[in-house]
Amino acid sequence: MSSRSICRVGILFVAAMVAISLAASPSWAWNDAGHMVVARIAWLRLTEPQRQAVFARMKAHPHFETSLIANRPQHATDAEWAFMRASTWSDYIRPPKSMSKETVAEHPKHKFHRGVWHYVNFPYLAGQKESELPREALPNETNIIPQIELTLDVLRGKTKHDPGAVAGLSAEANEAVRFCWLFHLVGDLHQPMHAVALVDAKLFPRGDHGDQGGNLLAIRRSESDKPMRLHACWDGMLSSDSRFDSACQLAEELTHDPLLAPEKFLELAEHRRVRDWAAESYLLAKTQIYRDGQFPHVRFEDVESRKVSAEKVPALSEQQSAQSHQIARRRVTLAGYRLAEALKSIADR
Repeated sequence: MSSRSICRVGILFVAAMVAISLAASPSWAWNDAGHMVVARIAWLRLTEPQRQAVFARMKAHPHFETSLIANRPQHATDAEWAFMRASTWSDYIRPPKSMSKETVAEHPKHKFHRGVWHYVNFPYLAGQKESELPREALPNETNIIPQIELTLDVLRGKTKHDPGAVAGLSAEANEAVRFCWLFHLVGDLHQPMHAVALVDAKLFPRGDHGDQGGNLLAIRRSESDKPMRLHACWDGMLSSDSRFDSACQLAEELTHDPLLAPEKFLELAEHRRVRDWAAESYLLAKTQIYRDGQFPHVRFEDVESRKVSAEKVPALSEQQSAQSHQIARRRVTLAGYRLAEALKSIADR
């Protein structure tokens, strides 16, 4: 994405923030609730035949009965519940940190876990003037961008080669697994902290991934809240209510907000590449979260060790909280629209 295009997105975003009333009360979503809302927005934008085409292919999933349709609410269909559960499955399979790699590799659930697929760490240096996405991300075996691209190729029948597939899985079962990854990763990439890492040799001298997408920095949601990790704060910025009815209601609210109508998102037409979506998140992280280098840097480990007291941890003001909430609403909605377009291209082929 060109620097001119990025600047245009920034101008459009600022204009949107001005247009949106800050009177809306912020609620605390790329946790289960956020991912479910993304999936529900996609569901609302598909035709019934498209929904059923996707659902039919998801039935081959090895965890279809135990995860995708388990505990279905009585007033939900298997298909609409499976859409929501698919969006959270990639977090459900995370293994305990205490589990050995050998045990994970043989575990019926955890062997599907792929931690590095969830994010990409493009470096941000505090105070840097450049807003364009860096040419290269920080080193890793893979990241969320090529995994979304590969997932789309697998599901569209463009390739049968999937190096991330679990050994012994049928092609149909692996495609069902990739559907779950598509639901989840499209949502993840629209969370700004999944595309960036603050690099500072003094703050983070160990390792090569800086603050690990905000996981090593502390923040408070308000003056009265306890410190938490910056990344976790953004994971839960939209909602923490993952009940079916609540996610459906919020999806309806977002898709009926005139300011969040598809025509308000010029990015939908202008940014077609997955890398462009990462560039949007990177720009938001730089300007709205790290505040162009003005965000006070307090390491979470210093709070845990009581080297820094809780009251010294930066807290969001009411205005910053409201602005952050509006960013979350916009990013989750955009993720839902893009997921729908991806699913249409798969269902209609």
